[in-house]
Amino acid sequence: MNEKLPTILKLKSRKQIATLFAEGQSIKAYPLLLAYMPCEMEVPFKVGFSVSKRNFKTAVDRNRVKRLLRENFRKNKYLFTEENGQQYLLMFIFIGKELPDYQLVNKALIKVGKKWQDKKDKSI
Repeated sequence: MNEKLPTILKLKSRKQIATLFAEGQSIKAYPLLLAYMPCEMEVPFKVGFSVSKRNFKTAVDRNRVKRLLRENFRKNKYLFTEENGQQYLLMFIFIGKELPDYQLVNKALIKVGKKWQDKKDKSI
């Protein structure tokens, strides 16, 4: 199984990000918030990661948290891939105030993924 996170899967469009925050839904599993929205694209999902400058003043800390989020997402992206072919815009926002370690981010990401699967299963 290829576990890379290629550039085509990264959410970079300002228009898509604005639409996601305006019309999307969210799931919270502290210290993560997942904003998502179904969308028509050629790829299964587009994902972005965000860390608040208010909580982490230095860019080094923000970049470290984003790196941890990307790595854990890359390892667990099977949780966010749809069997029915539905495409989604995803944005992971780290809302914690302390610098996390790998295990904390991994647990939170898996928890968010399971909540997201449950929410989608109920809506179908």
